[in-house]
Amino acid sequence: MEEITKEFVATVFIVKDRKVLMTWNKKVNNWIPLGGHVDANELPCDCAIREAKEESGLDVELISANNKLKTNNLIQPVQVKLDHIKEDHKHINLAYFGMVKGGECLKIDDEGKELRWFSREDLDKENLIPNVKELAFEALNQLGDKSEFYTEAEAKKILGL
Repeated sequence: MEEITKEFVATVFIVKDRKVLMTWNKKVNNWIPLGGHVDANELPCDCAIREAKEESGLDVELISANNKLKTNNLIQPVQVKLDHIKEDHKHINLAYFGMVKGGECLKIDDEGKELRWFSREDLDKENLIPNVKELAFEALNQLGDKSEFYTEAEAKKILGL
């Protein structure tokens, strides 16, 4: 039996002004959140922040999915799922939600792919991958009204965390 390659990736649904940012992926022929492979000795949450900056030019603040546990010492992803890239290649995807805290958004990412902001109405019209659409809507539900430029402390206060 052939060995299956399993790689960790981190993705982030960045929300600003009631819109979520995504990038066009030629391999899946669809819009996906920004993100990429977790480097050796890199935390997944740091990867999501790094990839957001590299791909979009934006500085983002990740919002932890569960801040109620006092023993959390890492930003918690909103979802961990297995992406089936090929029969022998899988991505363990740690998905985060984030808000813009600075920077200027590029129109084209660092790999020459288009970036686009999606409103709820835009998401409704697009034929997105189902789990991408679900998480994009959830990011807007959680952060849509709170997505101006905020510091981490301000964001946590607004979100009641």
